[in-house]
Amino acid sequence: MAMDILTAIIPTIIDYTIRPVARQVGYIIFYKSNLEDLESKLENFAFVKRRMKREVDQVGRKVNQKVEADVQKWQSDAEKTTLEAETLLHGEGRAKTKCLLVCPNLISYHQRSRKATKLMKKIEEHENKKKEFSTISYEAPVEDVSAIASDGYRAFESRISMVKDIITELKKPDINRIGVYGLGGVGKTTLAKEVYREAMEQKLFDDVVIILNVKEKKDKETIQKAITKKLRMDVDESVDMGTRANLLRAKIKDGKTLVILDDVSERINFEAVGLVGVPDCKLLLTSRERNVLFHDMQTQKDFQLEFLTENESWSLFEKMAGNAVKDNQMKCVVGRFGCCSCKCLRESSLKEWKYALRSFKRFDNKEMNEKAFLTLKWSYEQLGDQELKQLFLLCGSCSNFLNDLLKYSMGLGLIKNVETVEEARTSLDEMVKKLKNSCLLLDSYDEETVRMHELVRDVAVRIASDDQKAFSRADGDEVKEWPTADFLKKFTRMYLRSCKIPKFPEVPWECPELKLLILSTNSMGDSQEIPNNFFEGMKELKVLDVSGIRIPSLPPSLLYLKLLQTLCLDRCELVDITLVGQLTNLKILSLLESRIKVLPKEIGQLTRLQLLDLTGCSELALILPGVISSLTRLEDLRMGIQSFKQWEGEGPTSGGSNATVSELKHLAELTALDIHVPDANLLPANLFSDKLERYTILIGDCWEYPDTYGTFSNMLKLKLTRRNQFDRGIKLLVERCEQLYLDGKESGNVISFLFNSDAVEQLKCLHVQNNDEITYVVNFVSWSYSHNTFPNLESLTLEDLVTLESVCYGQLVGEPFQKLKSLTLRNLPKLIGFFSKGKRTIGTDADEIVLEEEVGGPPRLFSNGEVKMPNLTTLIVDQCDSLRFLFLSSMAKCLRQLKNLKISNCQIMEEIVGNEENTNDMFDKLSCLELQHLPNLTRFSSGSYIKFPSLAYLDLDDCTKLETFIFDAKSENITTNKEERNIELFDEKVGFPSLKKLYIWDLPKLKTIFHNQLHSDSFGKLIIMDVRRCHSLNNIFGPSIMGRLNALESLKIKQCQSLQVVYDSSSITQLNGFECPNLNSVWIDSCASLKNVFLASVAKDLKQLNMFNVKNCGLMEEIVVKEEGPQTTYEEFEFPKVTAMEFDNLPQLWSFYPRLHVSNWPSLNKLKFRKCGGVKIFAAEFSTYQDKFKLGHPIPTEQPFFLIEKGKSFLNLEYLVLDKNTEIWYEPYGPLPAELLSKVKSIYFATSHPKSDVFLENLQNIEMLRVLSAPWKELFVHDHRGSSREERHEVETLPRVKVLWLIDMPELIHLGMENSQPGGPVFPNLEFLRVYKCGRLENLASTLISFRNITTLTIRSCHGLQYLIPYSVAKDLQQLRQLGVRYCKRMVEIVASNGDDSENEITFSCLQHLTLSGLPNLQGFCTGNCIVKVPSLGTLDLEYCLLIELKISPDGLLQSDPRPERLQIAN
Repeated sequence: MAMDILTAIIPTIIDYTIRPVARQVGYIIFYKSNLEDLESKLENFAFVKRRMKREVDQVGRKVNQKVEADVQKWQSDAEKTTLEAETLLHGEGRAKTKCLLVCPNLISYHQRSRKATKLMKKIEEHENKKKEFSTISYEAPVEDVSAIASDGYRAFESRISMVKDIITELKKPDINRIGVYGLGGVGKTTLAKEVYREAMEQKLFDDVVIILNVKEKKDKETIQKAITKKLRMDVDESVDMGTRANLLRAKIKDGKTLVILDDVSERINFEAVGLVGVPDCKLLLTSRERNVLFHDMQTQKDFQLEFLTENESWSLFEKMAGNAVKDNQMKCVVGRFGCCSCKCLRESSLKEWKYALRSFKRFDNKEMNEKAFLTLKWSYEQLGDQELKQLFLLCGSCSNFLNDLLKYSMGLGLIKNVETVEEARTSLDEMVKKLKNSCLLLDSYDEETVRMHELVRDVAVRIASDDQKAFSRADGDEVKEWPTADFLKKFTRMYLRSCKIPKFPEVPWECPELKLLILSTNSMGDSQEIPNNFFEGMKELKVLDVSGIRIPSLPPSLLYLKLLQTLCLDRCELVDITLVGQLTNLKILSLLESRIKVLPKEIGQLTRLQLLDLTGCSELALILPGVISSLTRLEDLRMGIQSFKQWEGEGPTSGGSNATVSELKHLAELTALDIHVPDANLLPANLFSDKLERYTILIGDCWEYPDTYGTFSNMLKLKLTRRNQFDRGIKLLVERCEQLYLDGKESGNVISFLFNSDAVEQLKCLHVQNNDEITYVVNFVSWSYSHNTFPNLESLTLEDLVTLESVCYGQLVGEPFQKLKSLTLRNLPKLIGFFSKGKRTIGTDADEIVLEEEVGGPPRLFSNGEVKMPNLTTLIVDQCDSLRFLFLSSMAKCLRQLKNLKISNCQIMEEIVGNEENTNDMFDKLSCLELQHLPNLTRFSSGSYIKFPSLAYLDLDDCTKLETFIFDAKSENITTNKEERNIELFDEKVGFPSLKKLYIWDLPKLKTIFHNQLHSDSFGKLIIMDVRRCHSLNNIFGPSIMGRLNALESLKIKQCQSLQVVYDSSSITQLNGFECPNLNSVWIDSCASLKNVFLASVAKDLKQLNMFNVKNCGLMEEIVVKEEGPQTTYEEFEFPKVTAMEFDNLPQLWSFYPRLHVSNWPSLNKLKFRKCGGVKIFAAEFSTYQDKFKLGHPIPTEQPFFLIEKGKSFLNLEYLVLDKNTEIWYEPYGPLPAELLSKVKSIYFATSHPKSDVFLENLQNIEMLRVLSAPWKELFVHDHRGSSREERHEVETLPRVKVLWLIDMPELIHLGMENSQPGGPVFPNLEFLRVYKCGRLENLASTLISFRNITTLTIRSCHGLQYLIPYSVAKDLQQLRQLGVRYCKRMVEIVASNGDDSENEITFSCLQHLTLSGLPNLQGFCTGNCIVKVPSLGTLDLEYCLLIELKISPDGLLQSDPRPERLQIAN
């Protein structure tokens, strides 16, 4: 026994005694070797640091890349360790290793050796840490150029003050349209950019959008698309403009938005764009003309931007000229130039400046524009190269589209020493760069256009006019008269782009020098005829552009243009272009977006044609066989974007009447091709050659053409149906394309080819869809590909691949997907992972998935560290029904750039992120998270805490099992009974410091949104809260959310059946933290259990509330609930910004606030009560109401809904709708002062008070009056003020009323008795009269109403009427367009007969629609001898009028034919 004990304890004794002693002794024994090892390791470590430094330096040179923080820390720590090691090896420590200069200092040996050992370990840790870095950098968002002050921007005082003034105006709630106007080039765009930058810095708006050069946009839809793109809205390009407008309005209505539109030249329909009806959307517009802003755009505040002051001009000029102005003598010379451009003079000598000055001296007294012209012309002359000069003038005079410039330049022969279109395009690009370097062109926004400053453009036009004898007019100008014959003979260029040409000259022009003629327009007016002899005198013409001119046919004189090189017939409505075939010298023919239906055989005669543009020819259905193959010198063929697709095949089955794709084989010079072939079976073998350098080719009927013009990135979309179709020609295209789209069963062969060649190297976009055979996309087992997989791929989309199990299979080679930014996986029902190393078997049921060779539990998209995607920004997973999880937290950390994550319609998905304890640094940049239609999702993740520092948008939709966002199994185990737990969606385990928009829809199990304990920095920036169909939810905001709602602007709640309160104050002792000071909009619908909306403390703080809408809440009793605690005499509620309020279908609603109070609504514009039976009285004036109680009057049983103060409420109320049970007038409180409703334009109300008509007389702004259930016998009663008829008063005129409805007034006998209004009609301008359910009404005759302007007259269910109107009234109905009479049982005739009056003809000259229905006793329209004419009648509806038949004669007579048998029965 003793030996056993001894044996057991001896190892422990050794561990705690002998081994530590041996280790310490070892430091002395191995002293020398430890130092040598350290020195060797330090040397190797130096190489590691240098490699890291090179990589970091390389990142530093990239604009959109930043070095990761942990990499920077590694470098810092590595340097510290290196310094420490070098000090140990070479520093003072060496001197202490000897004792008395002879004996070794063992203590020092021990210390240095021990430290060397630790330093080697630390170096090893550094090296291992470096290996763990998957990437050393991340993609940093590049600031919008508009948000950055350019190098040339100078903060001049005149500009600073204007920016401040504009910002001040933008902050005003009643200003939403501001304009800035001034001359071209004065700096409006720069100012707009500075306002943009300032608004961003001050964070005045949620979104700020700036669109530059608006006048260059084609139409309002282009502007609309630009705005939605800047707002990062994912809007399908195919949606119509109206739908996009609704989406845009929905996007910005819940936030504050500033839209800056620069250089507006004409009216923009903002309603059609989607920018109207959004209170917090402000517009800043710049234009050259104030009229465009003030009159067309209705700006509320305009600023004029003038030239810089003299001192500011010198300061700018000094900066632009650079070193040249440093010389004191130079300052004296240069100071006389002004403020115009001269970057090209930056290094000029004093002598050169003096020479330039002499050219300007004689213009010293002229305006600044003349100096600007001369300065810019001098810069133009410095170009030297004639090609550059002519291109500059072409850019300024005709077009900013590179494709147009290419067509014009080639036609004019401006580009020298080129033979092909491709060479010309390359040369053109280089020339554009040179013009940019000379500051005569600005940097472009895209690859399709060039940009030129307005001032520079004006100068270019003027130079062209002088030097080239060019005739031009500005865009939009109307050509009222043509130049004289003498001038026409001198012109070499004529630029009339986008001008209005009402009529062409009848006499042919003699233009012997004319080389270029542009008559294009975007104004699609009436068809115009170009005179037949129009071109006879233009024999030298080389370029002709008549785009947009709606000419029905080409004039024969076109044949005189024997030298014509370029012909543009874009957007023309020509039917026949046969004549063009005789222009045999033509090199370029452009028919872009024209309406031609046939490309005739004569076009085949154009054997010198190099470029044919048929883009957008959507009606082109026939290209005669042999036409294309005859164009043997064709180099550039464009037939994409909604163009010809009716290709025929070859062989006996072919119809032989249309073009075949094989004709392309005859085009040996073809280098650029845009084409769509809807069926791969039409392709001949090896159609495409390696000469193709630019292409966008679509093969198959499943593809949409990209919405871009011109070929800038090679794109290939393939739907092959047979293996042999993937021939050498298609392979050549695959090898050179950057965007590859695959559809169908042959996709697998194309993918195999990709990886067995170098084709994968340049690919940037891969889209694979509709294949039921592909199991893996990348198969490392079967393919020999040895390089990095997809080294340049930026977008990967896999859709409808029903057998796909994983994206990658086998052992990974290299580091694939390093540049991938977007990954979309849609409808992949068998997908069980992105990467698979071994075999997997999948059962028929998704629940039966088994992993054979992999350990790790249920299937997830990404396993731990298998594939790193350091640049992925967007991940979309939809209909992947075999995935239970998305990825582990370790993989989530690898997705450092992820910004958008959307998971939807995955039927067994239970959890998004599987937790591995450490959850730091996940989702740092995630800004948008959408979880939609996930029926088995129970949580986002498991763990203790996850922070989403950048998340701004969270959408949880139709996740029926979701109860809590982060599930902590440890804390949940404490309570085992699930029914006893109160589960909250968000608690302290999740952090949302940046969340702005929260959507919670269709979570039926959710009872509480916010836990009693929340993380300290969560929800403080929440702007939008939208909760719908959460039927178990008890409240919206619990106690823990107190103090966090300061940013909340919009609250929407719908169909939450169990919701009892919005703000839960049950466990709060002090109610001072629920304030929502920025709440702008509240919308509540169909919450059956909700009894109130606001706590009183919340309501008092709603200073920003603008819109308030509550409907379909059956138990709602009051809007504001009283609170416990000390009570004041009365409460005061101020709502200074509420403009619209609606209460609909709230049967229990009776009070705004149940206690004595006053509420004021100074900005209220629209107010509506509907089906609110408990609201008995609309409003009362507070002081009158209070005084009656002070005097001891009994408290009435009926309480007014509003108690208001005179002069503080309803000051801007224009639209008022009251329920039929709500009185606008109530005797105990006295009359409601008419001045409270002085601005009302439309009112719909019911009343039981006989004197309420007097109240209406004072509403002088009323335009629409609708009265329900009034106890009036007349429309207006005249004897309210006295007891006898002699004391009647004259009723005030209501001149603005155009619409009058009288509904359900059973006591009404007449609208106004004869001569009851001697001072003229009360309604002199009435246009629309509707009378319903007035059973005692005798007729419509009334001196109160002028019938001269009535356009619509509708009568229904007025059973007391025997006739509608007397003859005298009928004669006045000259504007009547629509007449409807329905269900008037006693009606005998519409117009009472005229008796013995000799005049018996009535003409309703404007009547277009006549409806007579349910009139069983009607015997005729007018039963006397009256003749009724209805010359404009288009619709006659006669129903259930049993006694007559009506018909209209050819000459417009309305004829009534009685039915004798029916008449006899009736009698």
